[in-house]
Amino acid sequence: MFKRLVKKLMDYLSKLSVEQEDVVGVDITPGCIRLAQLSGGDDKWTLTKLGYKYIEDATDLNSIKDQSEQYINKLAQTVASSQITTTNAAVSIPVSSAIIKVVTLPLMSDEELQEAVDTNSLWENAVQLTSNLEDYSIFWQVLKRNTTENQMDLLFVASKLDDIDHYLNIVRQAGLNPVVVDVRCFAIRNALELRKDLTKGDAPTAILEFGVNENYILILHEDSPFISDIFLAEKDRSLLSNVDIDHELHKKIINRFAMQVSQLLSTYQAKYKVQPIDSLLVSSAIPNIDNIISNLQEALPNINIEIFDALKKITLPANLKEKASAEPNSSVFSSVLGLATRKLDVFGYYEYVTGTNNINLLPDRDGVRNQEKIKFLSRWGVVIFVVLSILFATWMFFSDGSDIKEGEKQVAEYNDLKKQENSKMIILNKLKKDRQDLYGMLEASKNITSNQEFMYSVLRSVNGSAPEGISLSSIDYSNDVLTIKGLSIDVSNMKTFIDNLTATKPIDKASLLTMSVKIENKYEFKSFSIKCTLVAQQTLNEKEKSSGN
Repeated sequence: MFKRLVKKLMDYLSKLSVEQEDVVGVDITPGCIRLAQLSGGDDKWTLTKLGYKYIEDATDLNSIKDQSEQYINKLAQTVASSQITTTNAAVSIPVSSAIIKVVTLPLMSDEELQEAVDTNSLWENAVQLTSNLEDYSIFWQVLKRNTTENQMDLLFVASKLDDIDHYLNIVRQAGLNPVVVDVRCFAIRNALELRKDLTKGDAPTAILEFGVNENYILILHEDSPFISDIFLAEKDRSLLSNVDIDHELHKKIINRFAMQVSQLLSTYQAKYKVQPIDSLLVSSAIPNIDNIISNLQEALPNINIEIFDALKKITLPANLKEKASAEPNSSVFSSVLGLATRKLDVFGYYEYVTGTNNINLLPDRDGVRNQEKIKFLSRWGVVIFVVLSILFATWMFFSDGSDIKEGEKQVAEYNDLKKQENSKMIILNKLKKDRQDLYGMLEASKNITSNQEFMYSVLRSVNGSAPEGISLSSIDYSNDVLTIKGLSIDVSNMKTFIDNLTATKPIDKASLLTMSVKIENKYEFKSFSIKCTLVAQQTLNEKEKSSGN
């Protein structure tokens, strides 16, 4: 009952904190920096802040690194001119800087999966990386579990820390505090939260990024992503940058591009046995988007090609309408608006939300989350204290003297009973511990036929090694091997127990034999057995012989 109440309270705090944490989206591209901030949610979004500045002589992704000072200055100017009030920022990195995979693994429990992740054995076996794991920031999440096939699908997203740091350095030096690092393709996907009319039930959703720097297709089905790069020759990239490109030449480039798109769609449909994809959303930073859409539509007549206009369904204040409409290509805002939908989740509200809408590659995201959690609790702690103070003062004002005296008497009685309870609990806990220790010693003593002095030191080591949260049920001894059985609150307590045992003098090595889940009094515990190999000792007969008896 208590656990359920605590869980409900944490769920409420999680939702409350998510709703109140404003985040500004920051989209950094070779040619432009864009900022956006949203309010609301579900189907009622309002654009509250919007700003952008173009970067001169920035032609490719390397410009972001080579011209970082210019990007810092432009971003700081945009923050000031857009009157951004929050400092928390959600930032995107290019798809080319990320590794994105859906990995199929044997079915594991959450505890087993977390243990495999903590020891790095999971990624070493399941994902082939070009560098050491320490060089990457990694995000993972279970997409689905298939109990009939004993398998599970895991989303793996990673990026080199050096690549992320280029973007974080720009954002921080411009006065913002990055709390979310997303991949640009998933930022665009998050903009679908603003256009739920574009998603059709269980049908796959396809988003095409067409540009001078990056070209790929993202297909989402049941929020499981499929991403594939689309090749565009350097010569074609240069031609597309020219606004005066010949119409026929432009059409040929689009036809070659569309042929790859058609092949990828056919391959996806055949592999995953889904219904045909009949619509394609296009996001692009190229100004003459209408020509691109027209030529793509002609090359792919069986698919409805549409510009991904994330602004279409949200409320635009009068002061932002002109700024938003000044861009001839509305899809340039898809990434920054998707970032603006992100929220800083400090209490784990999204812990059980699967899919691609909560990816965060921020290297120190746990530390940032803990800092924001402290701020949130401090802020609401003051509010709760003030409310309780007002209620108490009101009660004091309307209560008569007799009620106050009766209340004081009851409080005094309660405090006295509480003290008695605490003293009794101390005695009871000591008796329980002594009983448990004695039980373990007696169980071990049944099989001891020699070297009682040494075995006594072994039992003292066992009892001294058990941390809080460990309860021993039996200790068996045979052939210099001690088998310890008991219950633990969680896995970390077991690990501490094993480490403590190994560090003692009488025990050579301790290792986990078995572990299972056991329910007692509606609480979940970890039932375990641990094997301890004792250090080599002389037998009793040898000792007696050496002493001359």
